[in-house]
Amino acid sequence: MTSVSAHVSATTPTPATATAPSSPWTLWSTAWTAHAALLTGRPDATVTVTPAAGGPPGRSHPATAQIHIDADLIADPTITDPRRPGHRSKVPIAYGVLLHECAHVLHTHWNPPPSVPPVVREAALLLEESRIERRYRDARPRDRRWLRRAATAIIDPTDAPTDTPWSAAHAAALLLARVDAKILYPADVRQPRRALTKVLGRPLLKGLRSVWLEAQTVGDTDTTRMIDLGDRWCRLLGIDPTLTPDLPADDATTSTIAVAIAGTLDAILNNPADTPPRPAGGRPRTASHGISTHTPITWRERDARDDERHAAARLTALLRRARHREPARTREPSNTPPGRLRTHAAVTLAAQRAAGALPTAQPWHRTVRRPVPDPELTVGILIDASGSMYDFAEPMSSAAWILAQAATRAGATTATLAYGEQVTVLVPPGHRPTKVRDMRADADMERFVDACAEADRLLHLSTPGTARLLIVVSDGHYINPDESQATITRLHNTGCAILWLAPTGPRQPPKIYDNTTTVAVDDPATCVNLIGHAAIEALTRA
Repeated sequence: MTSVSAHVSATTPTPATATAPSSPWTLWSTAWTAHAALLTGRPDATVTVTPAAGGPPGRSHPATAQIHIDADLIADPTITDPRRPGHRSKVPIAYGVLLHECAHVLHTHWNPPPSVPPVVREAALLLEESRIERRYRDARPRDRRWLRRAATAIIDPTDAPTDTPWSAAHAAALLLARVDAKILYPADVRQPRRALTKVLGRPLLKGLRSVWLEAQTVGDTDTTRMIDLGDRWCRLLGIDPTLTPDLPADDATTSTIAVAIAGTLDAILNNPADTPPRPAGGRPRTASHGISTHTPITWRERDARDDERHAAARLTALLRRARHREPARTREPSNTPPGRLRTHAAVTLAAQRAAGALPTAQPWHRTVRRPVPDPELTVGILIDASGSMYDFAEPMSSAAWILAQAATRAGATTATLAYGEQVTVLVPPGHRPTKVRDMRADADMERFVDACAEADRLLHLSTPGTARLLIVVSDGHYINPDESQATITRLHNTGCAILWLAPTGPRQPPKIYDNTTTVAVDDPATCVNLIGHAAIEALTRA
């Protein structure tokens, strides 16, 4: 199980690396450094905004007031001007992570001594998360919305916990404790509360709640009480700290918004069917969702390359622009300026006043701009892993990561599936992939129709009410193309747009299906503009 990382460390941290002068994130680092200094009252505060390359969304070291924010939360450095107050609404998740790290700089001023058992240290630092957010909210209640937005975006509160008391208790401290800290609303955690109660039982959950409620009243420098509460937490769960083996040491200053939420909950709340087991000896990983008993799809994981991360950032910006709706303009009559004077109505008004009648004429006419909420977006990604895609295996794996990253960052509900002899859910809804999965394309057949049905089950692609986009990476050469065309037509008729990314190169030309927007792609990282504009066109025409 992933451990909760400390915000306080006895070691001196490595000084924050300044953003390179040529970096597109220099303006963000400078603007947020000034903002963090204002929020924390620490003139020495520094904020570095850079891509984390799969790392946590935020890190901090309270002793030196150093903060790092993952630029991937923003994606496009030109999306807004960070020096203006209104920029927060454009990047609410990243701004919420920034506030969480500032809360640690403000309020985490205790440090567990080396003699404290590691499991107690873990529990105490876990309790620290809701404590510092409660203290921050008490001082700046209007910032609650940003902290809530970060928590609800980085974790999926609807996930189900595992059946181990320790991991369920972790989930309770990260979710339910934030309700008592007045960061999350009760409705945000209604489903996990029921699941956690089932695992822990009401008496134990009540005892754990008394611990985090007391922790939220502890002073910023009271190390003794926080360690005592960590010890109580362990003993409530039946863990004797003096007999517990040491946990892996972690001197990193990583925020639990970044790790405990993004990492710990990914481990303790995940669905085993959604995450393939890690094999020994570096063998390929597999996953099966029961679609068939044929050979499953296999892959090897690697870190994303720079060109893939940059492509994901550019595609994120394109998808956000595709979702954005300009304010609606309406013309309304008015009794007073500003606006355009309507002569006829002005004469009528003067006559009404002269006659002593109740004035009803409105001589001014003005244009009013009202914001239009961006539509919800659902994106399904299907990857063909059959043998005809063998030469395109690496680019298609890259495309899967780029598309999933961009869609998730753009605020879409998304899932990624691969299909060959069976259908495999690579990235379930509510998750963002951290690693590129280089898949093998060697299946003897392709279950495209089954993949569409599974994507529809997960994302409701055939249900009207949201903007829906199905992206298929395939050459289209199927055993039963008529059945595939019928499935495509059925989805198209419900209003779901279909973008088809077809491989190019020295192979047979891809098959083109009706009711799709088809783009020939050789390298997804270099063709991201084509993909983005084709996605916009597909959504517009749907």
